Amino acid sequence: MSIRSVLTRDLNESIRTCLGRAVKISMKCMVRMETKQDKFENRVLAFSACRLFIMTAKVPSRIDHHFHYLDIQAIESKQTTEFCLVVNDKRYTFIPADDRHNEIDAMIINLGVSIKNIFPSVPLSHIVRKLDVVPARRVQKLHEVARLVEAREPVPCGGFSTQYACMCDYHNLPYREEVAWDVDTIYLSHDSRELSLQDFDHLDPKDLVPIISALEYNTWFTKLRISHLRLSHEAAERLLHVLKKSVSLEEVYLDNTGLKADLAGKLSMALLANTSSLLTVLDVSHNAVEDKGVAHFVPAIAKIAETPPGASHLTGPVGRASKGLKRLGFAHCNLTAKGVNQLCHALSLNRTMSTTLTALDLSGNNMKEEVTNLYNFLAQPNAVTSLNVSGCDLLLDSIFGALLRGCTTHLARLDVSKNVFNTKKSKDIPPSFKQFFTSTIALKYLNCSSCRMPLEALKNLLLGLACNESTVDVELDLSANSLGPPGAHVLESCIHGVKCIASLDISENGLEQDLAGVVTAVSRNKSVRILKMGRNMANTKSKHVHHVVDAVVQMIQEEDCMLEVLYINDSRLKADLYSLLNALGSNNCLQTLDISGNLMGDTGARLLSKALQINCRLRQISLDRNGVSLQGLSDIAYGLQSNHTLKYIPAPLYDLAPCMKLSPDRTEAVWRRLQDLLHRNMAPQMRHSGQAFRLQQGLLLSSAQQMLDRLIGQIREQVRTLREKTPPDDERAELPLSRAEAVCEDAQRCKQLMARFHTVVMEREASGNPVELKLSQVAEQLHSVIAQHIEATVDRMLEAAEAECPHVLLSAVQQAIRSASAERVRLALPADQVRSALQQRAGSELAERVNELHVAVAAQVSDRVVDEVIESLTRSYQELTGDAGRKRACTPDVLKSHPRPPDGAEAGGADSSHSKEDVGSERSDPSPPATPQLHAKKLNLQGRKMRPKSVVGLPIRCNLDVYKVDTVAELPASAYQLRHLGKARPRRAKSRAPTRPVVGEEGADVDTGLDVFFPPARSLPSSPLTSPDSESRSVTAWSPCRRWWRSPPRLLVCDRWQSGCGA
Repeated sequence: MSIRSVLTRDLNESIRTCLGRAVKISMKCMVRMETKQDKFENRVLAFSACRLFIMTAKVPSRIDHHFHYLDIQAIESKQTTEFCLVVNDKRYTFIPADDRHNEIDAMIINLGVSIKNIFPSVPLSHIVRKLDVVPARRVQKLHEVARLVEAREPVPCGGFSTQYACMCDYHNLPYREEVAWDVDTIYLSHDSRELSLQDFDHLDPKDLVPIISALEYNTWFTKLRISHLRLSHEAAERLLHVLKKSVSLEEVYLDNTGLKADLAGKLSMALLANTSSLLTVLDVSHNAVEDKGVAHFVPAIAKIAETPPGASHLTGPVGRASKGLKRLGFAHCNLTAKGVNQLCHALSLNRTMSTTLTALDLSGNNMKEEVTNLYNFLAQPNAVTSLNVSGCDLLLDSIFGALLRGCTTHLARLDVSKNVFNTKKSKDIPPSFKQFFTSTIALKYLNCSSCRMPLEALKNLLLGLACNESTVDVELDLSANSLGPPGAHVLESCIHGVKCIASLDISENGLEQDLAGVVTAVSRNKSVRILKMGRNMANTKSKHVHHVVDAVVQMIQEEDCMLEVLYINDSRLKADLYSLLNALGSNNCLQTLDISGNLMGDTGARLLSKALQINCRLRQISLDRNGVSLQGLSDIAYGLQSNHTLKYIPAPLYDLAPCMKLSPDRTEAVWRRLQDLLHRNMAPQMRHSGQAFRLQQGLLLSSAQQMLDRLIGQIREQVRTLREKTPPDDERAELPLSRAEAVCEDAQRCKQLMARFHTVVMEREASGNPVELKLSQVAEQLHSVIAQHIEATVDRMLEAAEAECPHVLLSAVQQAIRSASAERVRLALPADQVRSALQQRAGSELAERVNELHVAVAAQVSDRVVDEVIESLTRSYQELTGDAGRKRACTPDVLKSHPRPPDGAEAGGADSSHSKEDVGSERSDPSPPATPQLHAKKLNLQGRKMRPKSVVGLPIRCNLDVYKVDTVAELPASAYQLRHLGKARPRRAKSRAPTRPVVGEEGADVDTGLDVFFPPARSLPSSPLTSPDSESRSVTAWSPCRRWWRSPPRLLVCDRWQSGCGA
């Protein structure tokens, strides 16, 4: 009879009632336990999933003792009739209740299997420190069962939910199902190996204890992040215990957890006690560790080493070798130079640290004194790729000498911001500073912000990078250095030659109006793709701001501009920003633009809306803090209706807040409409190139049409004149005339080249776009490949299933599964869906690139043809007038068609200011320029790309620019007296008598001749006489016959105008 038969039904029910129905018992055994020396009493051992209960052997039964499996320190069985457990330094001895039925081995095996079910990937010897069973063959079955448990299918996240339940039982805390669900579902779906306690910070602090404890023997998670979370005392103690026992944790992040110096000492002791540690990352930043805590860390840091190659006995319980410490973070830990020296001394003592440590963060500590050990560690050859010493009060003169000797090969990220140079020797920058930037070969990020950088250091930095031919795509941050105008001059003279810079941040430097020259220099550097220049014009006078904006506009309008990201935020440009907004419409380079904090108002929002309607390049724009009301947001949403490329606009919270107070419903509707349009742009869609062709046609035609019309008109006038003088039968004279007329016909037809090119593209697409046809063929092939791939996968699955279950998986069942799988593929992934997905997603992206190439090539061809037409027209006119070999006159040709001023107009001058050559040229027939004005055409094209200034939102002012027009202004009424602005100026006393005779006689009327001097007044025109885009605007506004009277009216100011208009 089995020993279980001794347990009566009443005793079983009593045990079940005592333990509760929720506790599942895997085994119950009647044994005799030693209560006193040589005294044994009957007891019942009940083995649950994670706890052993020692029950009394009578009804009603009660719990005599119970302990968790993790409390077991040793399992001993030196005899087949004896079973001993050591729990918390207390010994429990059991012997069989019946000598005929000895199940001691069964109890040992059940205990070991229960532990392996909870921790399947950790050896039993690592959990139970001592397993002494004699003879060893008695535990052979235990080892076989343990291997079967390890070979079973892996459970989610290494069995974390089971281990979490075990730890909840161990700490006598409630089991939270949401924790197990989050880990088994969310973490598993993302294949995340990092357990972050921020996912569970909504729970009670004591509920974090079993979560941390579950990592003690879990081999799935290799990273533990406890950031910005204050740990309770119990949680901190469990963390130390986990770090002491863990066999898989490689990265530990404890930043901003309230870690003090005493806890840092305990943490260091835990790391020292773990002989199987695989720690590679330790971050204790933003904790008050201080120098005392660092002193505790020194032994642990000096001990952590990389496992030597081939040393298999050091691979640990889970079969992984230690990689050594790779990243170390002690930022903002209240360290002084003493603590940093101790830490770096430990790094130097550890020989493997020079080959394993790749990131060192010591930012935010006070290092005013010498940190010699830090310099020594950096000076020796090392593998550091990221170094952060920002805000440490270091003298930058010293650290670059160490960097030059040891960090030029691997260092990629260097942050030395918020440090200073030696102010006493600011002019004597050490040569190592420039040599480091010349010799570094891996540098990608350099942060020198807030360093009060001397001009000599700035110059050496830029020249050093300019001489470096090894590194590329460097991100350079020079913000908040108070460079001022002198620094702007250094940047202007050096930045264009630094070809390795891809991102440049010069914000908050007080560059003021000199920023315009810096922008011009940056525009010549074609490697810069990101430019941040905000917060530089806080004290700039309004009359200088437009120069900076004009330089930015000129930069982004260049055909070869490579700038993709522009930050001009917090510059308070106000109305001066309108020029940039007007230039965005035809811009083809910028993808990200930040214009927040410029107070552009609703007028700027309206101009931005106009620009968005034709812009095809912008992907992101930030526009908060611009004083945009609900009307401005509505205008932007209206402009987005015609824009299909802008995909992201950060929520303008500062501008939305007042709108939400005034009209919450309307604000929500406008913002929802704007977000819907942005979401529409995120979806792939096929777009035609008609708008881009029409836009390029308008730009090119408007810029060249005036020049072509003028040349054609002059040639036709010359042809008509020559035909009147040439006999009809003179074929030799008729030949150049016919050639000139043919060139004029070509010039007329070239105006429609872009429209013709668009027709060619549309005809090609109508006849069958080869790209779409190829995509259709690829879609069909891809569908066939997918079907074959699924079919082959199903076959492999069936083979695996047949290998596992050969007796139930018959051929008929396999055929049914294949048919069902083929039907599922046909329904779930039809050919039309594959074709649609390929054409809409990949096809739309490719079609957009092809359309851009079509427009670019068409614009290039059209521009070149127009240039050739202009040159042909010029040569034809020279051939007709016989000026082909004549030297170019010094007088501008545009003035030759105007009549010369009368002789009396220049009577005041003794000699003419023109040379003989100019006089001769003025008397000759009017002619066009001797060379084609291609440069003027390009300038006019750039001007055409900008939208003209809008009158919306501008205050009504009297137009004082009427003097620029070729008309005579109306004189003020007699009620307002003219006064001379320079009359009150003190004059120098005359020392000589006048030599000229006095004009006029005494008593003569002073008003004599005024009616001749001032012609009859005419009304002021309401608009200029010429178009703003006309090239002859300056010609119409200036004429030699009137230049002698333009100065006096500038000195005559009407009192009414001055009081009413301010100028």
